[in-house]
Amino acid sequence: MEEININEIVKIEQMPKVFSQLEKIGELIDKKTSDLDKLECTDENKQIVKNRRTEINKTLEVLEERRKEIKNKLLEPYETFEEKYNNECKIKLQKASDLLKNKIDDIETKQKQEKQEEIEMFARQHFEANSIDDIVSFDDIGLNVTLSASMKSLKEQVLAFVDKINNDLKLINLEEYKDEILVEYKNNLDFTKSKLDVMTRHKMLEELQKKNQEQEIAKQEEQKMVEKVEEIITPPKEIIEDDEIIEVQFKVKGKLSKIKELKQWLKENEIEYE
Repeated sequence: MEEININEIVKIEQMPKVFSQLEKIGELIDKKTSDLDKLECTDENKQIVKNRRTEINKTLEVLEERRKEIKNKLLEPYETFEEKYNNECKIKLQKASDLLKNKIDDIETKQKQEKQEEIEMFARQHFEANSIDDIVSFDDIGLNVTLSASMKSLKEQVLAFVDKINNDLKLINLEEYKDEILVEYKNNLDFTKSKLDVMTRHKMLEELQKKNQEQEIAKQEEQKMVEKVEEIITPPKEIIEDDEIIEVQFKVKGKLSKIKELKQWLKENEIEYE
């Protein structure tokens, strides 16, 4: 292929002339403004200073208009050049580059797919050999299968993952609530979290059972107290008539709320007490 000399693409021949003109104008500006540093602004010459500034601004305005005209004239041939350059060079080269990129993408996609299938097969074989295929899947490993990743490193990651699962299962098998922990583990593959969740749940259940037992014992004690009171304040019918007034002494023990209920019951039944 013939070598392309980029330096020969375009030559600008008019710019030196423009630069020369600008340098001459710059020299004139230096002469006209050389005394401004020494020029003082007083009440008497303030108008002169204003006139000088007006003249400078007007010169700048004229030059700016000229600059815009020159810019447009310089850009006009460049725009023509750019259009020609795009059509003859840039578009053709980009099209050629894209064509080769598509060919490269096709073969690399195929290579990556083959590597993906190979490592998935390797992983499934080891899952089945270790009887963990009902617990884990290939996606659980989190492999990043790229063209640059070596098959050796990918297989090492698979084996490390299998070892980790086997170690976790051995630890689970030693636990008191191994069946429950295993159920949690299948969802998150995190032994520590699975164990903590199960232990926390059992602790909550134990506290609830303990609370229920305490409440049941309290009810039984309360019932015993009521029965004892009734036994004390109810004399045998064969000895004492119903209308006969008797006096009995006893102590009661219980919660304040229950003592208040007993006191209210005594009042409602017109039983005197001290």
